[in-house]
Amino acid sequence: MSLPDWLKPAIRPAGSCEGGAKLQKDKILVMGRLSFVIDGLITAVSLWLAFFSWWLLYQVFDVGKEFHHRFSTYAYLYLAIIPSFPLLYKRYGLYDSVGFMQKKKIAFIVAKSLAVGLAVIIVFFFVAKIQTVSRPLLVAFAGISFCLVNLKEAVISDYFNYARRLERNFRNVLIGGAGEVARKTIELIKENPQWGYKICGVVVPESFRGKNEVLGYKVLGAYAEISQILTADQYDQVIFAVGKRHLHEVEDAIYACELQGIDAWLIADFFKAAIAKVKLEEFHNLPAMVFSSTPEFSWSLMLKSLSDRVGAAVLLVITSPLFIIVPIIIKLTSRGPAFFRQRRAGLRGKEFTMYKFRSMRSNAEQQRAELELFNELEGAAFKMTKDPRVTPFGRFIRRTSIDELPQLINILKGEMSLVGPRPLCLCDIDQFKEWQRRRQTMKPGVTCLWQISGRSKIDFETWMKLDLRYIDNWSLALDLKVLLKTIPLVLLCRGSK
Repeated sequence: MSLPDWLKPAIRPAGSCEGGAKLQKDKILVMGRLSFVIDGLITAVSLWLAFFSWWLLYQVFDVGKEFHHRFSTYAYLYLAIIPSFPLLYKRYGLYDSVGFMQKKKIAFIVAKSLAVGLAVIIVFFFVAKIQTVSRPLLVAFAGISFCLVNLKEAVISDYFNYARRLERNFRNVLIGGAGEVARKTIELIKENPQWGYKICGVVVPESFRGKNEVLGYKVLGAYAEISQILTADQYDQVIFAVGKRHLHEVEDAIYACELQGIDAWLIADFFKAAIAKVKLEEFHNLPAMVFSSTPEFSWSLMLKSLSDRVGAAVLLVITSPLFIIVPIIIKLTSRGPAFFRQRRAGLRGKEFTMYKFRSMRSNAEQQRAELELFNELEGAAFKMTKDPRVTPFGRFIRRTSIDELPQLINILKGEMSLVGPRPLCLCDIDQFKEWQRRRQTMKPGVTCLWQISGRSKIDFETWMKLDLRYIDNWSLALDLKVLLKTIPLVLLCRGSK
C-alpha cells in the first residue's frame, strides 16, 4: 500500500542528476522549529491526559470517595510547563537532526529532559509548600509525554526513511577536488546516506585534466569548465574540497556557481564573494564557507508558498465564471483549443506545463520563426507590439490580463507563485547569458517587478536585472508591494498588448 501523492515528498527523484532534492541544514532547522511547536502541544495534551487518567482511575478504584480536584487547579502549570519541556529538548539536542537521529538517543534525550524538568518542578513545589498538585499526576504526565514525543519522532523518521526507499529526498552535488580533503569529504557522504547527498561527479584541478575517473567518480571536467558543466545539467550544490595548493583555482569556479544560483560549499579557506551571502557551516567537523546567492529556505518562504496556494484558491473561486464564459468565446471566435499549454522553465530550470487562455491563432508557435525579424527585444525573449498572430478577442483578454488566469492552476500545483520572475519558454532559456541563469533560482510568478515597471518599455537586459534585484531583496513585504501595484495596472487594462 503506497501513500497518496500529496503525502509523498515533493522532491525530484534521484535516479539521475536531472533534479535532486532540498535536504539541507536550513530545512532541518525549520523542521526543528516545527517540532518544537508540536512538542509544546504534546506537553499540553499530556498534562490533560494525565489528569483525565488520574480521574478515571480514581473513579474505578475509589468509588466511595469524592474527587475534589479540578483541572483548573493545574491550569497555571501550563504557563511554565508548555515552553519549559520543549526548551529542555532543544537544550539537550533533540532538534539538531530532526528525522535522522537514532531512536535510542531520542529516548535518552526525552527521558533526561523530563527527569530534569520534573525534578525542578517538584523541588519548587516543596520549597514553596504547594500541596494542590499531585506528584503521581506529574509522574503520569512524564510517562505520557515520553511516549508521545517518541511516537512523533518515530513518525518523522519513518517518513524520511520512506522517502529514501523511493530514492527521493536527495540533493545532487558535485565534488570539486581530487586530493585528501576531497577523499575525506566523499567518504563522509558515503558513510552518512541520511544526509541526503547524491554525488553526481567530480570537477578537478587543471593538473588532473584528462583523467576519466577520480576517487571512484566520473570526472566531468576541470574547474575552468564548471560553467558549462552546470549549464548542461541540473545540480543543487557544489562542494569544493581542496587543499591549499589548489585554492587559487577555485575562486573563478565559485563565482560561476554564484552567477547560476548554485550553492557553493568551500571546505578550505575563505574567498570574498561578489554576489552571494557568505555564512559559516560545519560539515562533520570540517569548516565550510557557504556562498549562496539565492534566498535561504525559511519560515518566510514557507509562508509565501502557503499564501500563494490560499490566494490562488480564493481567486479561482472569484473568477470561476470566467472559466466558463472565456473558453466559449474563444471557441466561437477562432479555431483551436480554448486553453494554451506550453512547456516553460520553472524553479532550477525544471520544466512544467504553463496554462493560459489562448489569445493567438492555434499555429502561433510555428509562425514565430517567421516573425523573429520583427522581434523588438534584444535578448532571449520575443516581443512584437502588433503581433499578427493575436486574435481580436485575444487582444482584449491580453489587455485585461484575463489570459493569465489559468496560471492560478499552476500555483495550486506548486509550479508557480503569485509573485516571481515570469516563466520563459525553454528555447529562450537556452539563449541566456551566464549571469541571467540565476533568475531561475526563484519560483516563477504571475507578476513581477518587470510587470509593474513599464514592461513594454523595458529592454531584455534590464528585465533580467529587475528579476535578480527581486531575488536579492526578496521579502514578504516586497511581494505584497508588487501585488498591490499590480492591481491598478490590471483594473486600468495596462497588461500585455
